[in-house]
Amino acid sequence: MQFKDIIGQAEVKRQLIQEVAEDRIPHAQLLTGPAGNGKLALAYAFGQYLNCTNRKEGDSCGECSSCRKFSKLIHPDLHMIYPVVKNEKFKEPTSTDYIDKWRPFFLENTYPAFDKWMNLIADENKQGPFMCTKPGKLSGN
Repeated sequence: MQFKDIIGQAEVKRQLIQEVAEDRIPHAQLLTGPAGNGKLALAYAFGQYLNCTNRKEGDSCGECSSCRKFSKLIHPDLHMIYPVVKNEKFKEPTSTDYIDKWRPFFLENTYPAFDKWMNLIADENKQGPFMCTKPGKLSGN
């Protein structure tokens, strides 16, 4: 994903690009906001931009080896963590256990909805996932 693929967020994109141009990249970035605002897409595009070997002005090239690996979610420096559920197959699940489901899910939904992801992985869970519907309230699926 490239910055040009992200809807809005012009000021945030400008700041991230400026950090790289000035060689002043902090060791951590915290992107916050309501669901659907594009924080995950921004983080993903920023990671691709940082690792791109042929950056264009204001964006990654989208064609180098690094960008191609990012486009398949297989770059060795790309680490994604996402919600998982316990089931018979995974008693102590980690994100790695669900990578084969996450890659196609995220590539088709770069603005992924939490409930859609949980419903996808709940197929293996007899009880179904628990998700927040309101702050402080849990509900079963």
